[in-house]
Amino acid sequence: MMVSDNFKRCDVLVAGGRTTGLMLAIRLRRQGLSVRIIDSSPGIDPHSRATVLHSRSLELMENLGISKEIVTNGQQLRGMRLFEEGQLVLETANPPVDSPFPFATAYSQKRIEHLLEKKLRDLGVNVERSTNLFALEQDATSVRVRLRDPDGSECRAEASWLVGCDGAHSTTRHLLGIEFPGWQSRYPYILADVIIENDDPAHAYFSFLHRDGPLYFFILDAGRRQVVASLPQAYSADGTPSLAEVQALVDRRSGGNYRLRDARWLNYFRIGYRLADRFRQGRVFLAGDAAHINSLVGGHGMNTGIQDACNLAWKLALASKGLVSDALLDSYEAERRPVAEKMIAGTRDLTEPNDSYRFMTKAQKETLIKGFQMNPDDLMSFYRNFEELDLDYSASPLSRDDSSGLSRQVKPGSEARNVEGLTYEGQTCDLFSLLGGPNHALFLFAGELGDGDTTALLSKWTKRLPWIEKYLVSIGKGRRNLPKDFRLLYDPQAQFTQRYGMLDGGLYLIRPDGYISYRTSKAKGVGNYLAEVMQACISRPQ
Repeated sequence: MMVSDNFKRCDVLVAGGRTTGLMLAIRLRRQGLSVRIIDSSPGIDPHSRATVLHSRSLELMENLGISKEIVTNGQQLRGMRLFEEGQLVLETANPPVDSPFPFATAYSQKRIEHLLEKKLRDLGVNVERSTNLFALEQDATSVRVRLRDPDGSECRAEASWLVGCDGAHSTTRHLLGIEFPGWQSRYPYILADVIIENDDPAHAYFSFLHRDGPLYFFILDAGRRQVVASLPQAYSADGTPSLAEVQALVDRRSGGNYRLRDARWLNYFRIGYRLADRFRQGRVFLAGDAAHINSLVGGHGMNTGIQDACNLAWKLALASKGLVSDALLDSYEAERRPVAEKMIAGTRDLTEPNDSYRFMTKAQKETLIKGFQMNPDDLMSFYRNFEELDLDYSASPLSRDDSSGLSRQVKPGSEARNVEGLTYEGQTCDLFSLLGGPNHALFLFAGELGDGDTTALLSKWTKRLPWIEKYLVSIGKGRRNLPKDFRLLYDPQAQFTQRYGMLDGGLYLIRPDGYISYRTSKAKGVGNYLAEVMQACISRPQ
């Protein structure tokens, strides 16, 4: 077999060209890194179990300029209908969450990946399709791999880092020898992508509790539904189910009010819950389904992979450019593993009680139904979690709070909350429009700190850190004497200043993935943070 070596070394090789891999490659390219992305499939899979983008993912997509397309042509998830033995017992409306995208939106994974792949092509990178990774080795400076091209020939490639985004059956994970422990539902499931007649309201998902097992109607875009139902444990789930089989199941468990047609995909599957033993081995990382899999109920698998990618990209960029110690990369698993653990447990909690309904006593069934009935505060808390807006990195080694008595809503480790009505360079903007680029954003709130001495001190501390963009937040327009590396941000209604508790002055440091890493009411503390927490940054000499 002829082996070629005609590929140049790149900064990062991404194995896997689905949602996680595409998002990672885009974020890395925007950070200025050279990227290759390979995928074993010949093209984007037209079938998908992933159907929903949650609010946090839409915020991250907005940073790429594609959320408008998704929201305009997708289907918002605004409610839930719960049935017991075919009878409607509960109907709820989802409260809008605190986000520019207050509701989850159904938009097929296929269409999401087309948008992401086009964005990546615009950045000069093409997905190398029908290309298989089959061997890898690494040392202290690089990862060397062997690839099999579409024509069957083999080639070698080299990268500073490799990220396996290659799914539940990850070749990357297998080559590293990383175990993928977990468990699988004892029940097989059936899935159908169809149009359902008489399924109003189209913006709600339907959950049917039945003595034979649960049935779900999840929302899709283009007026379609994804039907999912468990089957008896001994059911022979081989081959491909028929539409008639799904229709019979729906008739029995729903009361017979719904007609299915235009099946686009029919499949059997089993729900698995697995978590990789580790997310990093040397210069190789795992992300998305290669690192964790869970129940599709709740629609969190794809969204969690998107956040994996955004978390890892900026860290790889800083390390690749020699701007920070490689030890910073350990924070990827420190932050993302607990998120994956909670996601797996949460989706199991949403799935298994419904599976167990058939074995419950009358009292247990009543308790299960009551669990869906929440007061407004609990309902809002549930949906902030459901929309992935309450993720908390406060235990991360990268999070530090040098202020006391400030808001718990915008603390280090939490997502930055958006603020509208700001003015930057003469244009009205919101806070999120200033985040998500390649750099951290440092916001110095004027208060009593917004004088020349403080800004000069901050400039001194950060002058060798090109990965920090600095803004002076001013309620009034009288401040003009700024160091040249500061940008002036007006907060005319003091919404930003008040929401972040900075009326008396202070600063926030926000990461490229939109999470708060540091805050203080005394600006001098940022020097210690940068030196101690960011691993004594090793900027190249100026």
